[in-house]
Amino acid sequence: MIAIIAGTGTLPVEACKSLLNRSAEIQAAEPFFVVALFADDNLNELQQVVQDKAEVISQECYKAGQVLELLKSKNTTQILFIGKVDKSHLFKKIKLDWLAIKLLSSLIYKNDAAIMERIVKELESHGISILRQDQVLDSLMIKPGILTGKLTENLATDVKMGIDTAIKLSQLDIGQTVVVKDQMIMAIEAIEGTDKCIRRGIELGKNGVVVCKAAHQNQNHKYDLPTLGPGSLNSISKGEVAVIAWLHDKTLIAQQEEFIKKANELGITLVSYKSEA
Repeated sequence: MIAIIAGTGTLPVEACKSLLNRSAEIQAAEPFFVVALFADDNLNELQQVVQDKAEVISQECYKAGQVLELLKSKNTTQILFIGKVDKSHLFKKIKLDWLAIKLLSSLIYKNDAAIMERIVKELESHGISILRQDQVLDSLMIKPGILTGKLTENLATDVKMGIDTAIKLSQLDIGQTVVVKDQMIMAIEAIEGTDKCIRRGIELGKNGVVVCKAAHQNQNHKYDLPTLGPGSLNSISKGEVAVIAWLHDKTLIAQQEEFIKKANELGITLVSYKSEA
């Protein structure tokens, strides 16, 4: 049995669709169920997508022990981690259960990679393996090239600078997004997340900024692939962003047609970038 551990955003829905399509293609059911960690965000949409083909269960993200017991009761053998989990929840007044306390207290550093590696280790000790995100969502990766718009020489220089900086940033496990303008760094992502990083870059650069999203060259494909989609453009007005670029083989692009259409409307050039590294 496969369990989809669903964070926020549209990717959990995409993952459900992919598993359902894969079952139809091989004409055999690939049983799975969904654990929705943030019911307020996407519970109804998940239920609509899977209908009667899979169960969707709401479970708080900070109740790690309850999640583990649920997985064991369903005879789970594989897990797909997908969707965003906002680490700022750790700073809210929530009551962690015994397993969450145990996992967090065993860590020297509580960065994303350390937390996820500890969770993976705990699950594997119970005989549960982790599916790579690109195994299920390989169709969301786009070949290198310009999807819409065009690059000037100056913008191309900004893209290279931004991608190179974002790769270095991700190696430090700080964030994955960098905003550039005229070969100057406007903003880098930390715990606030991609959208707020972009907003800060726009506030400083005013207009025509270049947004670059990257990943460590040894990025863990099990739980941490960067993601972009139409939701990434919601807070952007026309003229504020000139280019959005990402590493072609390490970034998932959700709702691709809508993403491209919306970028066109905003006058944004989209670049699926092939790193020289």
